[in-house]
Amino acid sequence: MSNAWARRGRAVGAGLAMALALPGPGWFPLVLLVPGLLRRSLAGARGWGAFRTGWLAGFAQWVVAVAWVYIVLHRYGRLAAPLALLAVGVMAAILALGWGLAAWLTTLTPERWRPWSLPLALTSFELVQHLPPWIFPWNPAAAVATAWPALLAPAPLVTAAGVSLLLYLAGGALDALLDRPLRRIGAVQLAATLAAFAIAALAAPPFRSAGPPVPVAALQPNVPLEVRWDAENLAEIEAGVWRLTAKAAAGGARWIVWPESAIPRNVESDGAYRARIERTARTEGIWLLVGSIGHGGADEYFNSVHAVTPAGLVPWRYDKVHLVPFGEYLPLAVRWVLPHALVREVGSFTPGRHELPLPSPAGPVGVAVCYEVAYPTLYASEVRNGATVLATITNDGWYGDSAAPRQHLALAVLRAAENRRFLVRAANTGISAVIDPAGRVTARLGFGRQGLVRADVVPGDVVTPAAAHGRAIRLGILGCAAAAILWGARRRA
Repeated sequence: MSNAWARRGRAVGAGLAMALALPGPGWFPLVLLVPGLLRRSLAGARGWGAFRTGWLAGFAQWVVAVAWVYIVLHRYGRLAAPLALLAVGVMAAILALGWGLAAWLTTLTPERWRPWSLPLALTSFELVQHLPPWIFPWNPAAAVATAWPALLAPAPLVTAAGVSLLLYLAGGALDALLDRPLRRIGAVQLAATLAAFAIAALAAPPFRSAGPPVPVAALQPNVPLEVRWDAENLAEIEAGVWRLTAKAAAGGARWIVWPESAIPRNVESDGAYRARIERTARTEGIWLLVGSIGHGGADEYFNSVHAVTPAGLVPWRYDKVHLVPFGEYLPLAVRWVLPHALVREVGSFTPGRHELPLPSPAGPVGVAVCYEVAYPTLYASEVRNGATVLATITNDGWYGDSAAPRQHLALAVLRAAENRRFLVRAANTGISAVIDPAGRVTARLGFGRQGLVRADVVPGDVVTPAAAHGRAIRLGILGCAAAAILWGARRRA
């Protein structure tokens, strides 16, 4: 095999190792192979060649990790199969640009620096994935650590991005130990990484209770989208949600969280529906968290969440801030190609403007709707605004029984660990769960099952460094990466 093909094979291996380590396959130790395989694939590469090698690794990772997008586009987005496959490939190609840039920048530094400059570069481009042209902060390396919550111990201090960096640094150190010229560097780097992990884990603030436990139930009606879209099934869907609500109340739940779009009726404009929700909360003595369409000004529609107390509907709501590109809105750059959104019910939502918690019996609750849980800044802002517990509602039926619901759950786990808060996740088709402040899933209901997730949640009031200074911490990682690349480039020159 020629050197070129060997390099390509290592690059593809790095990408596949990352994809297989992520939730879904869940072979999480494989993440430690990623920095080494990618570093070795870059041996002797410069400029455009280095970018192509890194891009190939990224493409291999993303095309496997987001293969579930085909289900969304073909089954529910009404795209022909060849076009859906092409779209998955284009999406993977765009997301792979970050890996390509990280690889190219790393090759500007001396060879002996790369066990640690490559992890810094990879983490940096993980951080900017929420910006154009990506707009997709999905599948951070830290997501693999959710399979072993002890690895999340530093998250309240260093954020999930810091956990990603520690994982990459550990992998880079182990690889250097296998390379004779780099063995000493690898030993020092591994010792420093383990020490940083231990110090961050010990220094991370512990959970601090702010009140007594509150029994909560998350509903999982398990209504497939095909059933939901048939108007003849609406009465049965609604009856099923009310049955689960009554069962949860009878089981002692004081707070009941419905998934996104549990009942396709509008709480603001449907008087009979609102009256029944308020009557149920009053007679059962429960609090409800429900999703609905929110109305604003002319032609403004929001993906909203309402809180209902025994005294009635709370007069303010939460409006989803971070909308799903191509699902809830279309980026301007592609409207001439794709003239309609992929969400069947509503073609375009308006983004929310406020990040204020809603009331619950466990204190103010920070809310995220579906895809928003990928953005660490949202919950951090709500925690700074007083949220003592977190909740996310979603409809993961779009993805089928693929890796996506597992990847989505992992993001919720990261947010719970970063903020030291209990988090309740209600998903229409699963996976519904309750996550504790250490990132442990204490109760869950798997995909495609109908029922309830019951647990006690305890309000917390500690504001972690990740919540208070998360932006600065992430900017610090970016700054370290930039300094390493610039200094390394100067030394190499």
